[in-house]
Amino acid sequence: MLTFDEQNWLNILRIAICVVILAYSCVTDWKTRRAPNELWYILGGIGLILGIFELYMTGFDQFVLFSWILDFVFVFVLVYFLYYFFGYFGMVGLGGADAKALIAIALMFPYYPTISIGSLDLPLVYSFRSVIFGFTVFGNALALNLVVPIAIFIYNLFSVPLSELKANPFSSFTGYKTSLEGLKGKHVRLMHRYSEENDAVKTKKAFGGAESDDKTYANLKKWKSEGKIGDKVWVTPKIPFLIPITIGFLVAVFFCDILTQLISIFLMH
Repeated sequence: MLTFDEQNWLNILRIAICVVILAYSCVTDWKTRRAPNELWYILGGIGLILGIFELYMTGFDQFVLFSWILDFVFVFVLVYFLYYFFGYFGMVGLGGADAKALIAIALMFPYYPTISIGSLDLPLVYSFRSVIFGFTVFGNALALNLVVPIAIFIYNLFSVPLSELKANPFSSFTGYKTSLEGLKGKHVRLMHRYSEENDAVKTKKAFGGAESDDKTYANLKKWKSEGKIGDKVWVTPKIPFLIPITIGFLVAVFFCDILTQLISIFLMH
């Protein structure tokens, strides 16, 4: 059997490994909106080894085994359902790297980790937390990601005429206007599809956003020079979701399960 100190150091090791790999993935996700698949193979592989070690040291404890299976299966089904759901409807949602990161975290943590550092016991808010740690990380990431549409809306309040915001209420939370030159080298998608009919440019809402390839960019520059469109277009940013996942992981480890806390507060009132 594992002693309390041994269990504590095992969870600290798990957390340290996750922090290093997730931090590196944030850097690559910010720069390129991609993360190497090798990161998740390494993270998941180490999680599998540590999990088997823990099962062996606890005599294949049924609680650990059941929690591990539940965590992995639930997170696997959830994230790939969302991944294919968004993909089927052509929406921008959970990416492949995001899904793999959450699955690797589920492999690393069979249960919600608790650790002691000196006199400090973590997480600080121990009550009302999900038994599925991978779901906690995902829920925290979603809750933290709500900052993005609020920030976009505040930016639009100061940069877009109020009449245009009223005409595009949804767009004011999901995108912003940028110059055509601002499309180059930026991690954004066009919020409209453009086509020329009868010597006039028509726009149509692009569900999930449209990529700005070289042909589209050339057409937009041409139509701008001909006075058929304005200097700016609506775009929606490609969110590096591994960053909220990483912050959500840290919040889960050191503070609380945000989503479960909010649900518990709502139910108690």
